[in-house]
Amino acid sequence: MIFFYLISGLFLGWSFGAKDTANIFGSAVETKMIRFKTAALISAIFVTLGALLEGGGPSATLTRLGSVNEIGGAFTIALAAAATITLMVKIGIPVATSQTLAGAIIGWNYFAGRLTDFSSLAAIAGSWILAPVLGGICAAILFFIFRAYLNRVNVHLLEQDFWTRFWLLIIGAFGAYSLGANNIANIVGVFIPVNPFRDILIPGLGTLSGLTQLFLLGSISIVVGIYTYSQKIMKTVGKELFSLSPITALIAVLSESIVLFLFSSQGLHDLALRLGLPPIPLVPVSASQIIVGAVLGIGLAKGGKNIRYHLLGKISFGWVAAPVLAFLFSFLTLFIFQNVFEMRVQQIPHFVFNRTTITEIERRGYDTRKLSTVNGRSFDNELALYKELDKNALYQRPELLALIRVTELYPLVIDPELLRRGGHLKRFSKDQLQAVQELDGKEFKHKWQLRNALAKYPAWQHRSEPATDKDREHNKQLDNRLELLYSSFYKPKKL
Repeated sequence: MIFFYLISGLFLGWSFGAKDTANIFGSAVETKMIRFKTAALISAIFVTLGALLEGGGPSATLTRLGSVNEIGGAFTIALAAAATITLMVKIGIPVATSQTLAGAIIGWNYFAGRLTDFSSLAAIAGSWILAPVLGGICAAILFFIFRAYLNRVNVHLLEQDFWTRFWLLIIGAFGAYSLGANNIANIVGVFIPVNPFRDILIPGLGTLSGLTQLFLLGSISIVVGIYTYSQKIMKTVGKELFSLSPITALIAVLSESIVLFLFSSQGLHDLALRLGLPPIPLVPVSASQIIVGAVLGIGLAKGGKNIRYHLLGKISFGWVAAPVLAFLFSFLTLFIFQNVFEMRVQQIPHFVFNRTTITEIERRGYDTRKLSTVNGRSFDNELALYKELDKNALYQRPELLALIRVTELYPLVIDPELLRRGGHLKRFSKDQLQAVQELDGKEFKHKWQLRNALAKYPAWQHRSEPATDKDREHNKQLDNRLELLYSSFYKPKKL
């Protein structure tokens, strides 16, 4: 039965493949420099390689928007996002997978009465602006560089045509690889905690992890989308917004590939931290938005006379409409599935103010005398609890969120074997895994109890009062690994 729920993820992958080949090769195909079949084949190969080799992707910020804890909810979120993307593709408007997923996840939050992490939402929404702006700036700079170079050298048109086609293929392959690495987690990420695949031992080759199998299945759905429906959207990106020459098509693809790589590369991110520079955020970005920004940047660099601003307005409207539609689709579909088809779309949360949680709250330095109205009570709705605590304005929002996290019941049973089956072992260091192994079989009722137990080991210790980006990144990575442990060891029936 669990494999049935993956259908919506495959639908989302198909939608992604249908629209994002256009973002990589649309301009090249529409300028007749590369045939569609060639572009589709290269995209299929390198998107799959990127997904399998670096498939984790910078998806942590997106997943922090909502704590989806039931496969029925994951199914509905993916279905709502895929339906939104398909609708937009149908009318020829490029949209972002991360945008639609954000809208769908927020829809689940409202339906389930869960709070939305506005800091994560701000980071994601910021990338919707930053990515196309960087694409436009990069494209404009490259346009002036290419024009200056070509004005200085005397290159025969046939030779120029050959090298343009060659570099369109190379840069397109690089862009497709970065696209797969950056976005495959958006396709199947909501299914990772309930991954039905188990590790497979292949004699002489090693182990094919369950996570890799999930990414492979998502990649196949993307490839199907590439071959069945991607040509339509290429027309909007590659030709209608601004007519591109072969050289400007090359510039657009190169700009997109560079920006995708900047937001995807863990190596560049770590290098910036080592050099004491502000790191580029590792968040899923939209290839659709980047290529539109790049095409617009080239148009402005050429004077802006031939830009079809009415189409730009149509595309911009789609960027706003996509998350709103995904939100509405998600909320409505969740209501129908839960009340008509009796599908479980969420695990009902429980928040308790008892001696254990009050003691932990006090240990963290909060004045527990302010909690007299909730002491001894339990809540089944996070939003209702937030309003109860906030009505007397006794705490600031960050404090309220911290209190709620302490009181949430989240039963855990430590089983390191689950990390291996899920293909998560490579996400942890040897010392971190050893610490988890020493807790094998232990049970906890709250997330913070596991966090406190692991904090006794150096490999799991956060840096207090982090003063540098490197310290903050260290704490962020630990938090991400802890969230992976929580989702892997969650055992609601043990409560």
